[in-house]
Amino acid sequence: MANKLRVIIVEDESRGRNALKALLTQIKTTELIGEAPNVDDAVALIKKTPPDLVLLDIEMPFKNGFDLLAELPERTFDVIFTTAYDSYAIKAIKFSAIDYLLKPIDSDELNHAIDRTIEKRQKSEHQPQLQINNLLENLKSINKQNYKLSLPTFEGALFVPIEEIIRCESDANYTRFHLKNEEKSILVSKTLKEYDELLIDYGFCRVHHSHLINLKYIKKYIKGEGGLVVMVDGTEVEISRRKKEIFQKALDKFASII
Repeated sequence: MANKLRVIIVEDESRGRNALKALLTQIKTTELIGEAPNVDDAVALIKKTPPDLVLLDIEMPFKNGFDLLAELPERTFDVIFTTAYDSYAIKAIKFSAIDYLLKPIDSDELNHAIDRTIEKRQKSEHQPQLQINNLLENLKSINKQNYKLSLPTFEGALFVPIEEIIRCESDANYTRFHLKNEEKSILVSKTLKEYDELLIDYGFCRVHHSHLINLKYIKKYIKGEGGLVVMVDGTEVEISRRKKEIFQKALDKFASII
């Protein structure tokens, strides 16, 4: 790329900042334009020297990385979060399709995250502001069922409440989302496995290698060797024999909490 990715590091520990700086010197597509040890300094720096990317520590004294984002009305930069913990916030970050890295930062993982950022920024429909807005809204939500999921489509990102997802269907290396009150499905450029891992704690169950369903929208369960579920949209989804026990347990657990 002709222009390098302009990067700011926000990290309260000097050792962490130095480690990141050392890693960035090995990545020829980046240019470090500043660093800050806390949120207040970072806000001033970002306003004075707008970056393309902020490597942002989540846990900092007094104010955290999310506070920084909330204090900036204009967020045209991308974010890669860094954290020492697989914290509660990681799920919200994943829902918004924002990158994060666990400390100690691995050079290959940082390289891949930088490459993904560059690839995203080359697309005309890329809007980091919307992703960050979605993240902050998800973090404010008391009920995690109200989380919105960022779906990267060919036209740009869509932000869909998980309550509206009836089922997800594998389509090679893509996933097709079928939504409540929507006749047309949405094709997303991620695999079903990724959404299985993301949605398993939200009332979804992988009943077949090609299907992930929202248990809330089962209309009928027909028992059999594996079985069959009829969804509210009229779709019949086969339950594989291998997944039958998992499905039964998920259904029992779901029924006990509604």
